[in-house]
Amino acid sequence: MTRISLPSLWFWCFAVWLLGGMHFFMHNPGGAGLYLPFNMVGWIFVSLLIGLGLWQMTLNQAVDYSRFHLWCWLAFALLLLPLLYPNNRFADHALPRLAGVAGGLLFYFSLLQCRFDPARRYRLLHLVLAGITLEALFGLVQYYLLTPGNWIGYNIQSNRPYGIFQQPNVMASLMATGLVLACYLWLEEQRRLAPGQRLWLGGVLIATALLLVVGQSRVGQLGALVGLLLLLPLAWHQGRRRLLPALALIAAGVALGLWSLTLVEGVQRGLDVYTASGLRKHYWAQSLALIGQHPWLGVGYGDFEHQFMRFYAGQREALSGLPPMEPNLDHPHNELLYWGVEGGLLPVFAILLAALAFVRLLARAPWHQALALTALVWPIALHSQTEYPLYHSLAHWIILLTLLYWADSRLAPPERRPFRPWLLARFTALLIPALVVPFMLTGLQTAYVVTQYERGGYREPQRLLAASNPMAWLTRLEFNAMSLRLVVGAQQRDLRALQAYLSWGEEFVRHTPRSNIYYNMVLALNHLDRRQEAERLLALARHYYPGEQLLHQDSISKALRSLDEGRASAAQSATADEATKRTRNISGQSLPVR
Repeated sequence: MTRISLPSLWFWCFAVWLLGGMHFFMHNPGGAGLYLPFNMVGWIFVSLLIGLGLWQMTLNQAVDYSRFHLWCWLAFALLLLPLLYPNNRFADHALPRLAGVAGGLLFYFSLLQCRFDPARRYRLLHLVLAGITLEALFGLVQYYLLTPGNWIGYNIQSNRPYGIFQQPNVMASLMATGLVLACYLWLEEQRRLAPGQRLWLGGVLIATALLLVVGQSRVGQLGALVGLLLLLPLAWHQGRRRLLPALALIAAGVALGLWSLTLVEGVQRGLDVYTASGLRKHYWAQSLALIGQHPWLGVGYGDFEHQFMRFYAGQREALSGLPPMEPNLDHPHNELLYWGVEGGLLPVFAILLAALAFVRLLARAPWHQALALTALVWPIALHSQTEYPLYHSLAHWIILLTLLYWADSRLAPPERRPFRPWLLARFTALLIPALVVPFMLTGLQTAYVVTQYERGGYREPQRLLAASNPMAWLTRLEFNAMSLRLVVGAQQRDLRALQAYLSWGEEFVRHTPRSNIYYNMVLALNHLDRRQEAERLLALARHYYPGEQLLHQDSISKALRSLDEGRASAAQSATADEATKRTRNISGQSLPVR
């Protein structure tokens, strides 16, 4: 019987994720990171891939590395330094995203250890495109076929396809990546393409272009347009005739999309949306101003939301014309600014260092080839500077790294050094999946339990006791448990329970100042007959969140009456629904609890 090599096993594990695990669906309340079940499934596969790559390194008895990858590790080391700053009291809130960066770099490292030949590396690109193709098919089903009350809860009134991602812009940047990748393969492999492959690539070009039109995402459309422009020099160099059929197929997809907008029910975004920058320009300007006040140390890792909210409220008093900030803003819609606000200039320099290392790598290629390789990573890179796709979708992060690996391995073959401590590497290869896989599986169980509790109208709190991994959804569980304590305390006049909620809320808003927490604290103070404190806290919350409906007096009065009458769902639903409602909304609105 033929033995399967570890690189082949790695390849097939990657294929199972791209063709299956990446599209895993389970009902959830929304959010980002591990609050989306498909990301938990993704980390299961990524941990297995890391383990396989580390084990293969011990079989090679050598470590394969690239200079670009080493520069990325140096950038990561610089990202860790702000953890040592004196303003790191909430730095633990930044650990998940740092772990995500480390996990991605280890995935890249495992790719290098597999020593794939050029043919297998092309197959990796085909796999990535196959995964995107399945998402495109899912998006087409959502747009054309789903009916009201469908099993996934897709809103056919707004009808902006979001695939598995629950957010149209995240779907759009993936479709833009698929469009550019399909066009790239069309140009690079034209002579080697079988009729079936040519048909597949043509179908992808039509479908992704159509979805970019009906999805009406500015960042997706801009990513695709600039990506195609960057491919033009490659097409010119290899023969313009190769590009004409691809452009014709893309034009057909655009025409079908425009025609569908006139026939299929859904939200029609006007042309003005393409010229309006919305609140982003204000968030970017105030983020730069905040960096200017704390250029060296930042405001502290994990403390963006509280510090930015206070700073923005102060700027509104000093600057005329600055609109109110959206509630629950925990990201400035720009990744560089996010790291800069929290960690100062050093993390910004670290990210730019990795980007410059990639530019230095591209300098090895002819200019038309360098622009084509840039086109592959452009849509996701652009999106990271207008929103937070790498937090929302693990698929975007892994696909981006795979495309970077493609460019890296093509322009600079990995170098090799002997490796001796094989026992440590094998231990690590086993340890990483042994820790990650159970954590994510129990996290999925917890996600199911919490979702069922909330979808059941918060009527069976004993369900929460069945959660086997509270750490995976800790914030969500805290919201539900403390809201329940508030409701019970108000109904039973339990002063200790009400005070416990107040103490928890006061601590929570120091790092995550949410309008719904202020709202519930005001309710608690009223039930404790501390009316003056309640008025002062309400005034502070309204100062931070002017115009927030939840903080209007009629909302407060209605909730107090509901609690007095025993209708527990008022405060409970306000807390949970506000906590992570973000992913069903469009770009430009506030971001999720993590």
